[in-house]
Amino acid sequence: MTTALSLPGESDSEPNGVMADISLLLDTDVLIDLFRGSPQAAEWFAGHGNSVIGIPVIVWMELLQGARDRMEQQRIEQRLAILPIEHICADDSRHAASWFAAYRLSHGVGMLDCLIAAAALRTAVPIYTFNLSHFAPIPGIDARQPYARASG
Repeated sequence: MTTALSLPGESDSEPNGVMADISLLLDTDVLIDLFRGSPQAAEWFAGHGNSVIGIPVIVWMELLQGARDRMEQQRIEQRLAILPIEHICADDSRHAASWFAAYRLSHGVGMLDCLIAAAALRTAVPIYTFNLSHFAPIPGIDARQPYARASG
């Protein structure tokens, strides 16, 4: 059960009592497009009606970090409440640390992207992002661009 001190997605099950099997994960940039009302993002998101779309806890935190005040943070939390959160585990942090050490200098891979990639690798689901280059050097990651952004 989610309490005031726990994150959304920490409950043992969905409201119907069945654990959610996440079909795909979203990176921060895709959710920002959706929040900003991008028609391409809305169409892409709607096209995944039967999929369980989740977000890594790192993405949840990145979005909250962008809030300018408590009201905006509450709006972000409400919008994210429909998405299951994939939390990181000890193995994720070990993989992320290894990748960060290996690819930070050679490819500019960031620590948060390494943690996001570790959750995607463990769950064996694709991560949808516009930052494909952030994930390219990491072995086994299925990073995909969700849609073509409108130029302008």
